[in-house]
Amino acid sequence: MRDMTNLIELTTGTLGGSVFYGTIRINGNRISVSNHLTSDKEYTFRMIGKARAGFPMIVEFTSTIKGLPYYLSKNTTYMEVLSEIGGKPYWFNVLTTKGGKWYSIDKGILEVLTVGDMYGAFPKMVDWDIWKRMNTKFHSCKSFVPNALK
Repeated sequence: MRDMTNLIELTTGTLGGSVFYGTIRINGNRISVSNHLTSDKEYTFRMIGKARAGFPMIVEFTSTIKGLPYYLSKNTTYMEVLSEIGGKPYWFNVLTTKGGKWYSIDKGILEVLTVGDMYGAFPKMVDWDIWKRMNTKFHSCKSFVPNALK
């Protein structure tokens, strides 16, 4: 079974759920996809990036996932979200990278990224084949969601 116009191969069986939602293949790499985020809710995010001097910076902020691309940069290496289960707070990984390439990402982030966001924050993850299937023509088009151009 697949999701998002056959891009994400869903995980079935006992491991299927929000943590191991599925996988997506970008530029020949299999990337794990989780499903923790919804578009209308405000979340607390914790992000690790590198400063120009090379040392890591930890930033904590509150935003919806529609505002999340504003905080992303080429130096973003890790991002987690605070979620409550049974009244207890837990941190879940929603983006992990190494060398500018994704190892895991959340489905909600994939749904809000535009072509311009990809060029600015993740140039090594640009996949022309997926973008052709999604009918992208401009930098404001969504990267992983079908675009209906007028």
